[in-house]
Amino acid sequence: MQMIVPSDLEDRAADLIGRPFLPKGDTPEGWDCRGLARWCLRKWCGVTVPDYLDLYAAGIVSPGGRRERARLLAEGLGATWRPVQPQAGAVALLSWLGQAGHVGFMLSETRILHADIRVGTATFDLTDPAAAYRLKGAFVPAFITEIRHA
Repeated sequence: MQMIVPSDLEDRAADLIGRPFLPKGDTPEGWDCRGLARWCLRKWCGVTVPDYLDLYAAGIVSPGGRRERARLLAEGLGATWRPVQPQAGAVALLSWLGQAGHVGFMLSETRILHADIRVGTATFDLTDPAAAYRLKGAFVPAFITEIRHA
């Protein structure tokens, strides 16, 4: 299946900046990092992916559950996603304080749109040394066989 990535992602993302963070949310009225990335893929690239709400099992949402959430996320990515070079339209697996467990939607090779509990929906640049998050990998659903940037 081909995924077509629009060329105006930065403009589209500008309309989402400041939208609230909401655990388990997946609409512009409130979303978490997973919900935002899923929404962007669906609305902007025409690609539907699972909601991964199983990552919110009671013990996983606690601060101590971050490692477990990261493990489940990595297992899910390994089974249903494939790594790609960082590029617009990919989902970025991000680490914070050395721990993977956050995702964002790539607007370009270095710009990330993400939903953060502290700031809501925001962007950051991977080249910014002050950025709190670091890229662990870029992924697309495994069923995507071609990525076309329109």
